[in-house]
Amino acid sequence: MLRTTLALLLVASTVSTFILPQSQSSSLTCLTCIATVKGVEPLALAEGDAVAEHEVKQLCLKEAPTPAAEKTCEDLGDEAVEVMISLIKKGVPPKTICQQLKKC
Repeated sequence: MLRTTLALLLVASTVSTFILPQSQSSSLTCLTCIATVKGVEPLALAEGDAVAEHEVKQLCLKEAPTPAAEKTCEDLGDEAVEVMISLIKKGVPPKTICQQLKKC
C-alpha cells in the first residue's frame, strides 16, 4: 500500500514539475501530506507527543523524495505536527488530517 502511494506520488511529482501549471501543484501538496501522515501514524501511535518536528520532516522527505514535494515538507512546523499527531491519536483518516492542515 505504501509503495503504491509512493509510486503515485512520484508520478504526480514528475507530471507536476514538467507538465502541469503551478496552480495544480496543490494536488501534489495533498498527496505529499497524505503520504507523510501515513508514514507518521505508527510513530505517533507508539511515541505519542514525543514525535519531533524534524522527525516528521525527515519522514515527509522519505515518503515524498522529489524536489517538487520538498516545499511541502519544509512547511510542516511544530503546530502542524502537533495537530497531525493529535488527530492521528483520535483515529482521524489521513486525508481529513491534511484537509484540516489546509494541504488538501
